[in-house]
Amino acid sequence: MRFVVIRFSSLGDIVQTTAFLNTLRHFFPKSYITYVTKDEFKNLFERQPFVDKVVFLKKGQSVFELKEKIKKPNCIFDLHVNIRSILLSSILNPVCLKRVKKNTIYRYALVLKSDTLKKLFMRKSVDNIEEQLKLLDRNIDARDVKPVLYVKNSKKESKTVGFAVGAKWKTKMWPKEYFRKLAEMLVDSGYKVWLFGSKEETQIADFVCNGMDAIQSFVGKLTLRETFEEMSKCIGFVSNDSGLMHVASALDLPLVAVFGPTVRGFGFCPRGRSIILEKDLSCRPCSLHGTDSCKRGTFECMYSIKPEQVYNTLMVLLSHD
Repeated sequence: MRFVVIRFSSLGDIVQTTAFLNTLRHFFPKSYITYVTKDEFKNLFERQPFVDKVVFLKKGQSVFELKEKIKKPNCIFDLHVNIRSILLSSILNPVCLKRVKKNTIYRYALVLKSDTLKKLFMRKSVDNIEEQLKLLDRNIDARDVKPVLYVKNSKKESKTVGFAVGAKWKTKMWPKEYFRKLAEMLVDSGYKVWLFGSKEETQIADFVCNGMDAIQSFVGKLTLRETFEEMSKCIGFVSNDSGLMHVASALDLPLVAVFGPTVRGFGFCPRGRSIILEKDLSCRPCSLHGTDSCKRGTFECMYSIKPEQVYNTLMVLLSHD
């Protein structure tokens, strides 16, 4: 059997699909699995046993140019369901085509606080991973399935905690002052702190680690593959709702995730050894993906989650490890 799985972006969504890919490989161990994604994520699938080939869409490239790189599949699993994935599926013209249910209207209903829409379009799954697994038509207990990323010979660094200090949208970022305070608390308790993120988050990282030798910043310095190789060495992780949050979950790290404008009902919660910290406010969720500024001007959803709370939650997780 030849399978094609499509998910072009973004990092967190792609990492979540590894739960589906690993399960697909389990049920069809002799199959040939091709994954189609954007060029910027090419490092992520290196040495991952659940994928045989990765086809990359480069910036400015048309999906028509991908046809020659993909042998005609028996079945396509479209896990993105956007214009590009629908067009590529049509071009490849498989015998079997399955598209995931995205529950978009239900997520909009959560933002709009519309009880009527929520009732009409109530999602029947726990999250997006469960929706994807439904496409396999197998008796799967989705609660036991989680994303997974394999690393080679990862050795834990003693008492080292990782932080993902950024996110795509500003309202999804826990205040840098809080990250700094948390880092100080951990260093005072004998821990080291490693910072991870993209080059756009360098200023945040510089603020957090300024003058503290026990904090090391990898922000903007590593490839995607190198990032999760280094992350795998941590004994615990603290993150905003971001792509690296899902990477930490896929690496099975004890994880504290700080949620602001987004909520569990969107279907993107981390699985595994994770605890989500959030404040129950009438204004949440305020957007589907986050924004650059708080509509109320208070940013209460993030400021109300104190460093002491995150520290204590992390200590509980680490004590059970």
